[in-house]
Amino acid sequence: MNWNTVVGFSVGFLLWAFLRNSAQATRFHNGMKLGSSFAMLCFAILLLSMQSSARGNELFNQAESELIVTNYASNGRQIQFSWPTHIAFGPGKQEIVTDLKNSRLVFRKNENEAFQVSPVVLHGPHSVVYNPNDRLYYVNDTENNRIIAFADLHSKTITSETKSIAGIPLVRPHDIVMDQVNGWLYAINPNSGHIFRFTSIGSNESAIKVPVQGYARALTFSKGRVYVIGSARGRIVEIVDWDASKFNVYDSLDPTGKQGPAGSWSKTGLVLNDAEFFDGFWYATNYFTKSYSEGSNADENRFIRFKTLNDLVTGKWTDLSSLIPPGMTPYYLSLKDKSLFLAMFNHESPGNGDGVLKFTTVRQRN
Repeated sequence: MNWNTVVGFSVGFLLWAFLRNSAQATRFHNGMKLGSSFAMLCFAILLLSMQSSARGNELFNQAESELIVTNYASNGRQIQFSWPTHIAFGPGKQEIVTDLKNSRLVFRKNENEAFQVSPVVLHGPHSVVYNPNDRLYYVNDTENNRIIAFADLHSKTITSETKSIAGIPLVRPHDIVMDQVNGWLYAINPNSGHIFRFTSIGSNESAIKVPVQGYARALTFSKGRVYVIGSARGRIVEIVDWDASKFNVYDSLDPTGKQGPAGSWSKTGLVLNDAEFFDGFWYATNYFTKSYSEGSNADENRFIRFKTLNDLVTGKWTDLSSLIPPGMTPYYLSLKDKSLFLAMFNHESPGNGDGVLKFTTVRQRN
């Protein structure tokens, strides 16, 4: 039985006693009973205020989201992020962050350790994934138009690399995700809409083109399917059948009729960076920033939550942007141990507030 339940029972009993004593006091004109009744009422009010205060402290800055927000990784003496775009998880409790503007990977053994810099040479990496099958890390080396694989974060040695998959050149590849059950790796060319599937570099490669109609930054693997997160139209494409190139397309509600690689809700509609399904809801981030907003509110709808993809179409979502510091651009989302992680950065002033947030639900913590 939790605190709120105890308080509820106590308040109920005290109010019952108050009413009973008040009735008797009226009948017998007993001043002492009136005094004790008043004391009971005051105590009940105090308990209610304590209950309200406890709830307020527990959910402070979380609105009605039922999410607990933790500043999980931020700039400090050991590390200075500049546009961190993704946090991934390796063997054990290892954590890896793609630090885009610094063109590097930083990693730590667990959340209690300090970050260190990997010597692997990169240019503008966006995302990384660890493949437990071959025990290699796969990174989108975006500005070098390649995907690389390597075995050791402490070494600059690259095991393999490629600038094309299934005969199609890689052009600024952004996201890479893995189907842990079947062993497939998926990557994306953001401008062409090509999605690549392979088990390792050079093995079992294939590619399809999805109807994103514009820039697409991210992929998500959820509930046995791959989802392509289209930025320019706030579009999510569900790949229903890879071999048959069969898709379901979900276009977000757009009051503007415009599109772009970045913007604001009132200027461009949604400009999706990423979406993940977590604890019964879809969570999505948007590339909204002051320099692309043309004076409009760049914080509104940066971070949203909706129950189904059809809710995205009808605009039935909750704006959770207040959970993110003002002015920050939320980028890729990650899942680990019943928690949702968000890499964010300051588009206007790189490094100022950049870091990773962790979200857990209230019921999970309780």
